Amino acid sequence: MSISLTISAIIFILIAARQWLPPAIRIWHIMTLGAAALLALGQITFKDAFFAVDWDLILYLFSVFSIAAALYDTGISAQISKRILSRQTPNTMLASYALIMASCAALLTNDAAAVIGVPIALLMARDLNWNAVPLLILLCATVTVGSMVSPIGNPQNILIANAGQFDNMFLVFVQWIFIPAAITMLFSILWLKRFLKVDKSSHEVGIQPSTDNQITQKWPPLLSTALLIVLIALGNVLHGIEGIYLPTLGQIGLLACSPIYLASDKRRRVLREVDWTTLLFFVSMFIVTGSLLESGSLQLLLHGSEINLAEAKTVTFVSFFASQLFSNVPVVEIYLNLLHKKETQTLMMLSAISTAAGNLFIISAASNVIVLQQAEKFGVKPFNFWQFFLLMLPVSLISVAVSYFYIIYFGSL
Repeated sequence: MSISLTISAIIFILIAARQWLPPAIRIWHIMTLGAAALLALGQITFKDAFFAVDWDLILYLFSVFSIAAALYDTGISAQISKRILSRQTPNTMLASYALIMASCAALLTNDAAAVIGVPIALLMARDLNWNAVPLLILLCATVTVGSMVSPIGNPQNILIANAGQFDNMFLVFVQWIFIPAAITMLFSILWLKRFLKVDKSSHEVGIQPSTDNQITQKWPPLLSTALLIVLIALGNVLHGIEGIYLPTLGQIGLLACSPIYLASDKRRRVLREVDWTTLLFFVSMFIVTGSLLESGSLQLLLHGSEINLAEAKTVTFVSFFASQLFSNVPVVEIYLNLLHKKETQTLMMLSAISTAAGNLFIISAASNVIVLQQAEKFGVKPFNFWQFFLLMLPVSLISVAVSYFYIIYFGSL
């Protein structure tokens, strides 16, 4: 076993045992120390570590964090929460919240939906006296499932859409993945609502925007949100047209959040409220993953065996389990490079299962980590590793099974 793989396993174990560690130790501490250890031991050079980081994604997350902080401070998140709470029954409230967050994930990526959805979930938990943990876990499930149906819903889908060179990538993803995603979404709501118990302490959480130094200009964050949606939509309409420069997600994010930093009278407040520790977590995670990939562990497993990488069972098994250790984005990137023939069914299976893999463990998807750390930022004790695993295990199994059999069925038509 390589040193990189050993340290990655230690990181995984420490995150799993975090609930028994001192409260001061956060998940970003563990990942950052792991990255530092790999650098100190020479498992990855500083130059390679720098290029292992997806800086475009970091810029996009920074932009989304900025927009979400401004939306919260202007009270817009509270208004969305009140609109959801105006529904007549708890079931319709949950369904409305899940559909809004799933749609947000499909349009703006699952990471953006996770950032925006946390304060709304905490406000709902406070007003309904619900335990926040299952509601936050429902948020994780819905943004992951919602991102499955869109070629821009998550980074691995973007890689697959580019590799597939589809004439209409949105239509292809909807045809192959919408039905299993809808079934998984319905099951997630019905399953997780059973754990929404009354918690009298939830109303004590200080999740209301403060009246002191509160941002009163609502148009900059609203304009930023609109710009983000329009620019992403425009980029996908123009996708595939030669001779047109298409900005990256990071560039789109920076342009979208520019009204906040150029026109808002509280730009410094927003900058302070950006979740810098979560950004540090992701920088460290990319370094750890880069070291793993340099060790050749996954490449040796896939290329060294004589398995048919295009076979549906192989795609399902490898993309699901490898994503738990190596993260789904690098797994998909390597898998695409090793595929000799990129058939639509193979690509859709790789997309659906690698995304569904994010529902098993906290660190299986970036959006899960964002939800956890955003909740801690608001002073809320979120879910731990084992709470997440036990509640999400049925969701993971249903998602993988339904996706597998439906894609096999649809591919045979």
